Amino acid sequence: MLTKQEAQECAVRYLSSSTESDGVERVILGDPVEAGSNWVFFYQGRGYVERGDLDDMLVGNMPIVVPKDNGVPYALDSQTDVDAQIDRLAQG
Repeated sequence: MLTKQEAQECAVRYLSSSTESDGVERVILGDPVEAGSNWVFFYQGRGYVERGDLDDMLVGNMPIVVPKDNGVPYALDSQTDVDAQIDRLAQG
């Protein structure tokens, strides 16, 4: 089972592929949500968080789910309410 720190490292690696694609560095926002057998991470563009740079603000980004069993990380579905998705993850 992945610890919170190990899961965050996985989330950062997952987000780095997006940074390579568009040049916007991403940062994890606060502690993850523990949802059953998953960790859920919220993130935003580093330039927006640190300097308020609107060019680095990410709009429509969905939280990253990192399964505790070291499964493949993925983003939540943008068509469904985030809180409802997290609740479903927490219920298993």
